[in-house]
Amino acid sequence: MNNACVKYVLSAVAVLSSWWCAMMMTACGRAPGDGRSAALAAALAAVDDSVAVNSPYVPGMIRKGLAGAADSLDYYDWYIRYMRYCVQMEVPDSADLRWSQTYGYLAGREPSPRVNGMLGFMLNAQGSFYQKLHYEPAKAIASYRAAYERLSVSDVKHRLPDVCANLGDAYVFANDMPHAAMWYRRALFLADSLGLPEKDNATLYMGLGRIYLNLGDFDLALECYKTADANLALMPLNMQLYFLNNYGNYYYYTEDYGQALAVFKRMRRMLAANGMQDSYEAYLCKVNMADVLLNLGRTAEAARLLDDAYAYFRKIGDATALYYCHTIGIGLALKAGDTGTVKRILDSERLNTTIDFNMVNIRNRYLREYFVRKGDYRNAYRMLDEGVRRNDSLKHNIANMRASEIMMRYAQDTLKLHHQMEIQEKDADIRTAHMWLYVGVLLIVVLALLLLFGYTYARKRRLQMHMQLMQTQLANVRSRISPHFIFNVLNNRMASSSGDTDELMALVRLIRANLNMSGKYYVSLKEELDFVGYYISVERKIIGEGFVYEVDAPADDVLEAVMVPSMFIQILVENSIKHGLKRREGTKRIRVAVAKGDADCTITVTDNGTGFDIRRSDPSSTKTGMKVIRNTINIINHENKRKIRLGVRNLEAADGSIAGCEVKLVMPLGLKSVYNVNTR
Repeated sequence: MNNACVKYVLSAVAVLSSWWCAMMMTACGRAPGDGRSAALAAALAAVDDSVAVNSPYVPGMIRKGLAGAADSLDYYDWYIRYMRYCVQMEVPDSADLRWSQTYGYLAGREPSPRVNGMLGFMLNAQGSFYQKLHYEPAKAIASYRAAYERLSVSDVKHRLPDVCANLGDAYVFANDMPHAAMWYRRALFLADSLGLPEKDNATLYMGLGRIYLNLGDFDLALECYKTADANLALMPLNMQLYFLNNYGNYYYYTEDYGQALAVFKRMRRMLAANGMQDSYEAYLCKVNMADVLLNLGRTAEAARLLDDAYAYFRKIGDATALYYCHTIGIGLALKAGDTGTVKRILDSERLNTTIDFNMVNIRNRYLREYFVRKGDYRNAYRMLDEGVRRNDSLKHNIANMRASEIMMRYAQDTLKLHHQMEIQEKDADIRTAHMWLYVGVLLIVVLALLLLFGYTYARKRRLQMHMQLMQTQLANVRSRISPHFIFNVLNNRMASSSGDTDELMALVRLIRANLNMSGKYYVSLKEELDFVGYYISVERKIIGEGFVYEVDAPADDVLEAVMVPSMFIQILVENSIKHGLKRREGTKRIRVAVAKGDADCTITVTDNGTGFDIRRSDPSSTKTGMKVIRNTINIINHENKRKIRLGVRNLEAADGSIAGCEVKLVMPLGLKSVYNVNTR
């Protein structure tokens, strides 16, 4: 396949891909221009997760996001996160947040799922601002309701259950339990419809159980608490402790004090396991346990726990917790018959906060007993009358809650019906989009396969031609070895022949071995060393007296397993004799050493001749042997990642003179042979 063809196919694939993407965007109804980039969406999600766990790195992440915002919409995405962080962490400058400016900018833009989601996010944070920092439940409820309306038509509908739960908490703060229960129920319905994780449902069940407990509906409260307890491991640690505190209170209000004590002990163990023995939650657990132990008659233990808790809450100035501590102190004093202590507690108490009516009920139960003991039946009756009126109000709230739940379930059924109709419409759109997806993917895969086939075929043809050329070159190179070798040997023998039969027989063996090896590209290292031995036996007489030939090699079975290009070692030995030893007087030595490793085999030919110096080489010599070795190495290395290495160096004596020459050949094991390639 030529380059023009390849370019044509690539162009066709690119055009088809662009067309398919456009069709997919049309089929899926994607709104242009108003969506977040993938990078921005990931960064915002990371910040939201960090805020949820109160990470100290949040301010830096938000500052970086604000500085790098690509446009105003991206900027307000980051600024809304800053608002939420300030409110959640109660940052001192929370009052300076630009609520009106942010709302004005977003409300002035054309409505879209993203803009509605941002408005809903901001209004939810504003509701927390009014509820948590300013104790204005009416304003908080209004902000949460507006957030709910915006999020219902946004790209972040998964936040709806959180807003519903916030609305429920705001109604609890306003002592409107029926509406609180209704919004928690709606949060559960939405979490189930949206397929949100079970951990979100667990916390919703916990909040709903607290509302039913406040309403005195103990059966529904227990049902919710058991569901939350079954999913306790899914909650973060702070929510687990909050749940156990409420769960223990449930058993306390049902007067199952033994079970209440077991739950509070479970909470204490969790605090100890997490090193929180000196935390707010730990002292809250102590005061709850003191109240339970008081009702179990274990007053000494109750008094000890109460003293610890009272000292802590007085230090931090928590008015609600101190009210509870005073209530338990009144109960302990009444158990001891000490009405004077009760009077001192009441006289010293200065209330400046709204107290939960459950705590008021506990206090009034002790005060009725106190006034009866004092003979003050008027106040005792007043305490009783207040309790009756609270219970009547509670029953009224329960009736309202039942009616609200009926209406809510009707609304949910209607919402579910509309939701199913929307799903059916979406399914039709998705099926159309899937059809285009399958067609587009199929065409792209077919074109890609055609392109791959053409490229592979062209590459194979180029490789075959390349291998044929290499084999031709190598055969031409190797065809020069045998005649050159035989010419050298016969020329030497004719110059020194004395008619010795043994020498002629050695020559015959050498020529026969040469003929056997000349037809092979690779031979075993054992064959090569045997051939070198035949060659040495023929050349000994020419070399003269005092010639020593040594071979240091592994066992024959190891040598049989190592393959080398034929006549490589013979050429190196011949060069040592021809260019090194002929000029040397005295003892002449050649040593062939073989060292086999895990990955390669090193063959070293060493002589004690005059060394390697091209300036003193015989001018008549063509150096054919070394040319053959180098050309063969180049061809083999071209086809292998692991390369054959050849090194030549002179050896030096102690006085700095040349003491011989060393040639080192490193052959990697398992080289790919260029001679076995199929070149049909």
